[in-house]
Amino acid sequence: MLSLPLLLVAIVVVFFLLPLIPPSDERKEHCVAELEYERCYALLIDGKPALYLNNLNMGSSWTTISTHSDSIKWSHAKLKGCWIKKYIALPYSLGRMVTENPDYGSDSLLTALNNRIGTVIDNNISMLEAEHRRMRRIVRQLDYYTDVHNVSDEGYNAIASLAENARKERYSRERALEILKGIKPTQRVELKQLQRYTLLYNDTTETVRRHPCKILDDTYGNRLCILQTKGHFMPKGAQAIYYHILTSDFVNEVIKTFPIPTPDIEYKGEETDGKRNGHGILIDHIQDEYYDGMWENDKRNGFGFSIDSLGKFRVGEWNDDKYKGERLVYTNERIYGIDISRYQHDIGKKHYAIDWDKIRITHLGTISKKRVEGDIDYPVSFVYIKCSEGITVLNRYYRADYAAARKRGMYVGSYHFFSTKTNAAEQANYFLSNVLIQQGDFPPVLDLEPSPSQIKEMGGAEVMFDRVRTWLQIVEQRTGVKPILYINQQFVNNYLPLARDIRRNYRVWIARYGEYKPDIRLVFWQLSPDGRVAGIQGDVDINVFNGYQDQWEEFLESLRPTP
Repeated sequence: MLSLPLLLVAIVVVFFLLPLIPPSDERKEHCVAELEYERCYALLIDGKPALYLNNLNMGSSWTTISTHSDSIKWSHAKLKGCWIKKYIALPYSLGRMVTENPDYGSDSLLTALNNRIGTVIDNNISMLEAEHRRMRRIVRQLDYYTDVHNVSDEGYNAIASLAENARKERYSRERALEILKGIKPTQRVELKQLQRYTLLYNDTTETVRRHPCKILDDTYGNRLCILQTKGHFMPKGAQAIYYHILTSDFVNEVIKTFPIPTPDIEYKGEETDGKRNGHGILIDHIQDEYYDGMWENDKRNGFGFSIDSLGKFRVGEWNDDKYKGERLVYTNERIYGIDISRYQHDIGKKHYAIDWDKIRITHLGTISKKRVEGDIDYPVSFVYIKCSEGITVLNRYYRADYAAARKRGMYVGSYHFFSTKTNAAEQANYFLSNVLIQQGDFPPVLDLEPSPSQIKEMGGAEVMFDRVRTWLQIVEQRTGVKPILYINQQFVNNYLPLARDIRRNYRVWIARYGEYKPDIRLVFWQLSPDGRVAGIQGDVDINVFNGYQDQWEEFLESLRPTP
């Protein structure tokens, strides 16, 4: 029988020698912990977090910034850790583990940026101002889309949701700019790294559970750190190794990092045989582009909408990765109109009267395919009538058609065909001396259809736009109403970008006879020149208002004189 002193010595030897015994392979398996690591950065002002950033770089530009940590996309990584005992001589872990700090080398970057924090902030103010302008463009385009569409249009709900998120993101940019611009010279400003560790484990039902951990102060240099689970929790079956084995090869084998970097291209959606097929969302971080829509063999095909790096929003049909345009669905919910001239009366050598009591749109033309729901039997809500051309040509049927249309309760507007050979001021005065404009009439229209050769003969696009401005300004001054500009798609593509003030300040009525709606802000779209209207002989130009009933009422309200 051992004496008490020998017994105490034996116990001490066992406690101190036991940790030197290498753990069995079975024990190794039970001491491994699965972890998730997350990281972002915070800008501290006087020690308090004011802004959150998802990443840092030596170029000092902040790719994502927010006033709330929850709205920042934290960087993620999967880790493996090792359960450890807190004390050498006691068999207790208390929910502790050792793992790697994936950002152990970032201290030098933080130090470098904090040493020039003033320059870093100035750079990011400039960057945020540019990004805010881009977000403003995006929100403006998305709001415009939701204003002139409704739930019957394909993709409306998804775009409305995107618009709401874009508004929130724009506000976040505005708030971040306010904070950065409001920093005072007396305030202490620094960047700090924020880290989160979460234990992942399977419960008795094999469901993956998550349990929070905190980082303890007793870290091992920058590479390794000690974690403590909340409430000293350890999953059932987990075992710990002894504290002092931390430097052994075994621990180095166990502690591993599996980064989950943000891919250059993110895709979430349907796939077939490894290719994008069906509906999916793609985010291209290199090109800074977003697309939500249909795919076929890795190419955009079908309906979808996108936002590019400049903030341009496009919605509609795609074919083999090329944007075609928005294809409308024609229903009786839309507001239709026609425009007429003497050619609806004089066809060849024959003369025809218009039977205004029978006026109904019965066909939308055959030049392009159209998606129609229900029968085409639409009322004519508005009529534009040619009044004049140049300084000598008058439509002999203008006054009679004007009176007849108003008598039937139709909204009426008048247009002037612009001549490239006569003085613009004289043309404006000629139109004004012959036009009929009564309360409730639609704005006057300048019909601008010059050919490239005619524009060249005038002296070029700049000269042409100077004359157009003259006509528009004279008519607006005399009538008190801002005119509308009627142009075709070729003119929009080739010339309108040269006159930003006209594009910005004047509503557009566009002639485009293709299958897809024009990709421009407009009030009317002349969708076909070969439509059919009951009560009128021959072909008739068919137009559609860009919006639904709510927008139509707003447009009509804008025509009423202010008290």
